[in-house]
Amino acid sequence: MAERLKFAPSILARLGEELVPHPDQGILELAKNAYDADARWCRVTLNDVTRWGGTVAVTDDGDGMTLQQIREGWLILGRSEKDPSRRTRLGRLPVGQKGLGRLAALRLGRRVVLATRPVSEPGVEYWMEIDWERFDKADAVEDVALIIHHRLTSKPSGTSITISHLSTALGRMDTKRLARSLILLADPFKSTRGFRAELITDDFRDLENLVRSGYFAEAHYRLSATLDSDGSATAEVTDHQGNLKWKAGHNDLRESGPYRAPPATLELWEFRLTGESFSHSKATLGEVKNWLREVGGVHFYYRGLRVRPYGDRGHDWLEMNLRRVRSPEQRPSTNNSIGLVIVDDDPDNLLGEKTDRSGFIENRAFSEIRDFAGDALDWMAHRRVGERDRKRRKQRHTGQERVAGARKDMEKAVAQIPEDQRKDVQAAMQQLEKARENERESILSDLQLYRTLSTVGTTASVFAHEAAGPLNRIERLANTIEHRCRNTLAADYQPTIGGPVRLLHRAARALRSFVRLPLTLLQREKRRIRTINLHQAIDEVLELFDPFLADSDVTVKTEYVDASFRVQGRTASLEAILANLITNSISAFQRSDTLESREILIRTVQSGDRMLLSVRDNGPGIRGIARNDIWNPGQTTTPGGTGIGLTIVRDEAADIGGRAYLAPDTEEGGAEFIVELPLLGLN
Repeated sequence: MAERLKFAPSILARLGEELVPHPDQGILELAKNAYDADARWCRVTLNDVTRWGGTVAVTDDGDGMTLQQIREGWLILGRSEKDPSRRTRLGRLPVGQKGLGRLAALRLGRRVVLATRPVSEPGVEYWMEIDWERFDKADAVEDVALIIHHRLTSKPSGTSITISHLSTALGRMDTKRLARSLILLADPFKSTRGFRAELITDDFRDLENLVRSGYFAEAHYRLSATLDSDGSATAEVTDHQGNLKWKAGHNDLRESGPYRAPPATLELWEFRLTGESFSHSKATLGEVKNWLREVGGVHFYYRGLRVRPYGDRGHDWLEMNLRRVRSPEQRPSTNNSIGLVIVDDDPDNLLGEKTDRSGFIENRAFSEIRDFAGDALDWMAHRRVGERDRKRRKQRHTGQERVAGARKDMEKAVAQIPEDQRKDVQAAMQQLEKARENERESILSDLQLYRTLSTVGTTASVFAHEAAGPLNRIERLANTIEHRCRNTLAADYQPTIGGPVRLLHRAARALRSFVRLPLTLLQREKRRIRTINLHQAIDEVLELFDPFLADSDVTVKTEYVDASFRVQGRTASLEAILANLITNSISAFQRSDTLESREILIRTVQSGDRMLLSVRDNGPGIRGIARNDIWNPGQTTTPGGTGIGLTIVRDEAADIGGRAYLAPDTEEGGAEFIVELPLLGLN
C-alpha cells in the first residue's frame, strides 16, 4: 500500500510566522503579488489593528486569478508558476516567488477571505475562506478541505484579500514602517512604473507627501554609474548646476576585468547639510534633513520593485558610513545622501531573494553589483580628494604670499610706532614668531613621521616581494644540505650537524614570516569593509606571526569566550590592532633580560553588546612614559622606535566604532591593552 508524506499544521506557523517575523513584511508581499498581476494600484486598509482582533484588507485592480490559477498556484506553497524571465501583459518581470511571504501575511489572522475576478472571465468572481483554527485542530494539513465558490459580479478584474481576527497587533512603528515600504515600493522618485501602493491611514498621506517632495535639485553632487550587459561600467559626476565634473571609463573603476552581474545602474545624490549651502535655496535645511531621514541611504530596485532591507534605516549595505570614516569631507553617508541601484533586466536570473525575503542571496552576482556600486563611490571620492588637494596646494601658495605680505605690512606699522615703544613691540613679535615656528615644526614633524611610515610600508612590501626568490633558494639549499648529510653521515648526522640545520630551517621560516607579513597585511581586499569573524581573524594573525614569535621565544595563549563574534570593519584594521599590540609586547620583552619566559595572553570577553579584546604580556610593563602619553604619536621608550603603533591601535579601534585603553597595573606585572569593539552579532 502506497504512503505519502504528511505535514502537521505547525509547519504553517514555522513557514509563515517564524520565517517572516514582521507583519508589515508579509503584507508587503501581497502588494508585490498585485504588481505581478499587472495591477496599477494596490490599497491596504487597516481597521482596528492596534489590538488583537483587527482586520487587514489588501485590494488591487490586477488581472485576478482563474479557478485553475487558484488551485495550481495560489494554494500551492513553495512553488511558483511565475516564469521570472517571461514578461507580463504590461511588460513587467515577476518578483514574487515561492509564496511563503504570502503565507506569512495570511497567518496574521484566524480567518482569511479571498475574492478574485479574472480578467479572462468578465462578470465572474471566485471566492474562498480559510479558517486557520480548522488547520490547528487537524492532524495533517491535507485533512482540511478548502471550497472555492463562484458568483456573478459587476466589479472589474482584481483581487481582494481580507485577513480578520488578527492574532498580532500592529503598533504605530509597524504601521509607519509599512507605509514607508509601500511608498518606496515602486520607485516614487521617477513615477515611471505605472504602479502605486497605498495605505489607508492618516499618517500615510503626510509621509507620502514628504517622500515625493524630491529635493534632488538641492544636491551638491550627483553620481551616475551604469553597468552594461557585457560587464563594463562607466560613471560620471555632475555638480548642483548640472555641469559635468568627472567622467570614468571601466578601467577607472575596476582593474580586474568585467563585472559578473546583470545590467545595473546607480544614481546617488549627495547633499551638503550646512546652513550656508541652503542660504540661497528654495528648500530649507530642515526640510531636506527630514526628507533624508525618511528616504536616505541607497535603495535597491529589482524588476521594478524595491527589495528590503537595502536602504532601510541602519542597513548600510554599501558601507558608506564606514568608508566615510576614512575621509569625512569627501564621501557621502546614509545621512546626507539618497541613492538607487536599479536592476530591471536579469535574463539569467542571477539574483535571487532569500526565502525569508530579507534581501538577496549573497552570491557572486550580488557581490559584484555591490562591488560595482562601491567602486563607483570610491572613484568619486578619489576625484574629490584630488580636487581638494589641488585647492589646498593653491591655498598653501596663496597663504604663503599673504603671510609674506602681512609681515611686510606689520613691519611698516611697527616702524611708525614711537621709538621708545618700538622695542617692546618688536620683542613681542619675535616671541610670537618663535612660538608659531615651534608649532609649525611640531606639525611638520608629525606629518613627516606619517609620510615616512607610509614610505617604509611601501618599500617593505616591494622588498618582501623581491625577497621571496632568494628565500626560496635558501630553503632549497637547507633541504639539500639536510638530505645529503643524512645520507653521508647516517647515525652521526644528529650529533654533528643536525642542530645547525634545524636552526637554519627555523631561521628560514622566520624570514618567510617577515616576507609574508607586509604582503599579507597590504592585500587590497583586506581594506574593504565587511563582516569579520573575530576569533578567526585573531587566529590568522597568530598563524602569520608564528615563525617570528617562535624565533623570539614568545609563547602566545588564547582564551576565547564560547561564541563566534562578528564585527563590521576592515580586516586590515583588526590586523593592524593585533600586529601593533603583539609587536609592542615583543619590544617590551627585548628590554628585559630577567624574564624566565615570554608569554602573551589574548582573551575575548563579551560585555553586553560589545566585545573586549585583551592582549596582555608578562613583560616589564609601561616604564619611562606617562600612561596618558603612550597614545600620542612619536612617544616611545624603545630605541629606534617610531612611537606610532599605539596611535594606530587607538585610531583603528575608533574607526570600527570602539575604543582602546590601557588596563590598570596588576601584581603580576606586564601590560594589558584592551580594545572594546561593537558586536555585529553571533554566528
